[in-house]
Formats: sequence, C-alpha cells, structure tokens
Amino acid sequence: MKMKILLLLFFTVPACSQQQDILINVMELVGKNKDAVSEIIGAATNCSPSKYGETCQFAMAETEIVFIQGRADWITIEGLDDQPFSNSIIQLLGFQPKSPNFSNAFTKRWEPIQGLISVSLFKGSSNSDYAYIKAYTN
Repeated sequence: MKMKILLLLFFTVPACSQQQDILINVMELVGKNKDAVSEIIGAATNCSPSKYGETCQFAMAETEIVFIQGRADWITIEGLDDQPFSNSIIQLLGFQPKSPNFSNAFTKRWEPIQGLISVSLFKGSSNSDYAYIKAYTN
C-alpha cells in the first residue's frame, strides 16, 4: 500500500509543479460588462465616470478596468510587484507564451496578441511594476 501511494505521489507532483499559475486571466475579462467581470474577479471596490467610460477598481491583482461602451477594454494590472520583469509575465496574465514585439530595460510590449491591440509590461525598481492592456480601443 505504501509503495502505491509513493508511486502515485512521485508521478503526480512533478506535473503540478511544472504548471504556471495564472494571476488573472485577461482573456476572460475583455469585452465583458461590469456585472460579468464582477462574477469572475469579484465586485468592484470603487467605480467612477471618466472621459472614456466607467472606470472601476478590483481587488484581484490590483486591477483597474475602463469599460468603454460598457465593455472591459483598457485594463491595468498593478499586482505584479513581486513578479520578475520577464517575458513569462504574459502567461501569468492568461496569454499563450510569446516573445514580445518590443523590449528594452523598462518596457515589454506584445502587439497584437490573441486578437487584442496590445499588452505592455512596465518595470518597477527591481521587478515588474504593472501591465497595461488595450483590448479594442486605442
């Protein structure tokens, strides 16, 4: 019995440890209205009108979304301070792995990506600072 359990653990643990966690799945949010977004990442902590549409803050991953014409369009994710400034961030945001189209010491940009206009990652003092996603509107 012990041998079977140990073999099961041996074969299942490596598969789990190789999976990369997703901090927030951007593709699940884009194009959705505020109610649908709230069902996915929790209720907004604050909302206010802005020039382009309603802007709401969400606790999950310190996310801010501008709902342009009622749809999640511009998304800022600030909860990246403990993540390295690397190309793999794109996977933490729920995207397929891809090399950025532009990269320097302070910015990485993927454009277009999975039908969206762009994803930009900005460097903080030592790690990533925030990501800015433009889904449909420039």
